[in-house]
Amino acid sequence: MKRLLHSTLFPLMSVSLLVSCNGHQPDILIDGIRATATAEQIVSDCDVALNNASAQLKALEEQKGQATLSSVYGQYEKIVDALVPIGDVWHIRSVHPDSDVRSAANECSEKQSDFYSQISLSRPVYDRISAISQDDLSASELFMVQNAIDDFKRSGVDRGDATRKRIRELQKEITAIGNEFDKNIRSDVRSVKVGATELDGLPADYIDAHPADEDGLITITTDYPDMYPVMTYAHSDDLRKRLRIASRSRGYPANKLILENLIAKRHELASLLGFDSFASLSMSSQMIGSPEKAQSFLDSVGGALNKPVQEELGILLSRLQEEDPSATAVQVWQAGYIQNLLRKEQYALDAQEVREYFRYENVRDGIFALTEDLFDVEIKAWNTETWHKDVETFEIIDNGKLLGRFYMDNHPRADKYQHAAHWTLRSGIKDKRIPMSGLAQNFPKGLMEHSQVETFLHEFGHLLHNMFSGTQSWSSIGGMSMERDFVEAPSQMLEEWIWDYETLKKFATNAAGETIPRELVEKMSRARHFGRATGTATQIYYANLSLNFYSQEPGSFELDDTMQSLAKKYAAYPHVQDTHFYANFGHLNGYSSNYYTYQWSLSIATDLFSRFEKEGLRNKDVANEYRRKVLEVGGSKPAAEFVSDFLGREFTTDSYIQSLQN
Repeated sequence: MKRLLHSTLFPLMSVSLLVSCNGHQPDILIDGIRATATAEQIVSDCDVALNNASAQLKALEEQKGQATLSSVYGQYEKIVDALVPIGDVWHIRSVHPDSDVRSAANECSEKQSDFYSQISLSRPVYDRISAISQDDLSASELFMVQNAIDDFKRSGVDRGDATRKRIRELQKEITAIGNEFDKNIRSDVRSVKVGATELDGLPADYIDAHPADEDGLITITTDYPDMYPVMTYAHSDDLRKRLRIASRSRGYPANKLILENLIAKRHELASLLGFDSFASLSMSSQMIGSPEKAQSFLDSVGGALNKPVQEELGILLSRLQEEDPSATAVQVWQAGYIQNLLRKEQYALDAQEVREYFRYENVRDGIFALTEDLFDVEIKAWNTETWHKDVETFEIIDNGKLLGRFYMDNHPRADKYQHAAHWTLRSGIKDKRIPMSGLAQNFPKGLMEHSQVETFLHEFGHLLHNMFSGTQSWSSIGGMSMERDFVEAPSQMLEEWIWDYETLKKFATNAAGETIPRELVEKMSRARHFGRATGTATQIYYANLSLNFYSQEPGSFELDDTMQSLAKKYAAYPHVQDTHFYANFGHLNGYSSNYYTYQWSLSIATDLFSRFEKEGLRNKDVANEYRRKVLEVGGSKPAAEFVSDFLGREFTTDSYIQSLQN
C-alpha cells in the first residue's frame, strides 16, 4: 500500500500501511465516504474521477505564461479535488465485507497509483515547478517547492523517455504485486482445533465465547482477539506452540514467490534511478537519510539491549524450568505466558484482574475524554452510513466549529484487515475542507487486554494527527506529509497516558462499577518494563529483516536462510521451525526497507514526552503548544525543526537508548 517515494508536491503519493494520505475533500459540506457503494459504482466513479484528474493534469502540463505558486499549485489542487470521489478506496479494500467491492476498490487503488506515477514522471509539470520564482515565497512555500523539485528528480523525471516508461511500468507492477501480498495475508486466517481442557487458564468470558462443535472440539483462529489471550493465559504449551506456528505460516507458500518478485522489481526501480539498493532510494527522503545511518541506529539500540536481554532471558528460563525442568531455552510461544506468571508472582500483577477494568465501550469513551480534556475539543456521534453494523462514526468539534470526522471499525470479522491501522481518508486544507480518518482495529467487544488499550490509543494518535493537521493552505504540505519516519512519534508518545492513573481512573471500571485501584495501576507501572528488552530486541530483528531484504542484490540471498540468520543474530528467541514470518510480515510491502521507523520514531517520542513528564501530563498549555508546534504544521518544514521548536533544543536519540539500559 505504500507509495514508493515520499512526495511533498503530491501527498496523495505517500500511502503507507499505518497512515495513508490518499484523498481530499473538495468542499467542507461533503458528508462522508461511499460506505454503501456497490462494486459497479466504484468502478464507474474510479473511471470518472481519473478522467477528470487526467484532464486537470493535462491543463497543468499545457500551462503557459509566468509560473507562479498560485498558477502551478492552484492547478494542482484541481487534480486533488478531482480525485476526492475515490479517495476512500484504499480503506474500503481493507475493511469492506463484500469481496466484489474490495476487488473493485483494490483495482481502483492500482489505477490511482499508476496515475500518481504519471504525475511524478511528468517533465512539463516538473518544468513548471522549477520555473516558479522563489524570491517572494514564505519559508513553508519555499520548502514545499524545493522538496517537490528534489522529489521529481528522485522519481526519475529527468531520465530519457525509455527509462521513464520503464519506471512507470515498474511502479505499476510493484503496486499490483504488493496488493497481492497484502491480500494473501488478509485472507489467510488459520486455526487449530482443541479440546475443552486445553483452554485451562483462559478467562471465563473467552471460554464462553468459544463453544465446542458437534465433535466436542473448539476452533481457535489466528485473529488477534483469539490468539493473544491464548499466548498469555493458556496453560497448554502445545496449544500455544501450534497457534504460533499457524500464525507465522500465514501467506506461505504463495507469498514467498510474491515477495521475491516484489524485492526484485523494487531493486530494478532503484537501479534505474541511480541508487544501489531500494533501501537507499526509500531512505533518501527520510529523516534518517541512508541505510548506513539506519543500520548504525539499529546497532546502537541493539548494543544497549545486550545485557538487559540476557538478564530477562535468564529470569524467564529459570521460571520456565519450574514448569519444565528439561527446558534449555525459552521459546517465543512460551514468553508471554511465562512473563504473565512472573508478573503475578514478582509484581503481584494479575493480567486477568487488570482486564476486568477495560471494557471496550469504556475504553473508547475514556480515550475520547482524554482527547477532549487535553485539547479542549468535543467528540460526538456522527450519523452517517457505514459498510458494517460494527462501524462507529464520530466528529470532532473545536470551539463550536467542525474540525473533522472519523470512522472506527474496531472488531474482527472475516476478510477484514487483521491488524490495527489508521487511514487518512482526506487531509484537511485551511478554510476549504475538513480532514477525515478511518481506523481499522480488531478488539473484542467485551473485555480488552491493557496492551490492546495501548494499541487503541496509539492508532487514535494517528487520527488526532490528521484531525489537527488541516491548517495548511496547500495540500502538498497538509496532513501527514512530513518525512515518513516521523509519523509514528506522536502516536507512540500518546501511549504514555494509558499508564497514568489520573487518566485511567476516569474510565477504567469493572462490572460492579468500581474504579481501577491506584495500587493496581502502580503494580502495572512497576511491571511495565519487564519484558521490554526482549520485546525491543524482537523489533530490532524485524527492522534488520526489513533492511536486509531491501539492501542486498536480489538473487544473492534466500529468504528463509536470511530470516533464520538474522533471527539468530538479533531476535531474543529461537526461530520456530516450519514458520515463514516474512510471508505474513505486511510491513515488507507497506514499509519496505523502513521498519526501523518504529524505533526511530520511538526515540523521538521519548524526547517529546520529556516536556510533558517535566511540566505535567495534564498541562493544557503544553498540550496546546504541542498541537500548534508539532501536530498542526503538517509537512510545512522539516520534522527535525518542528520537534526542536517544541523542545526548545535539537532532539536526540540518547534518552531513548539510555532508557533501554535502565
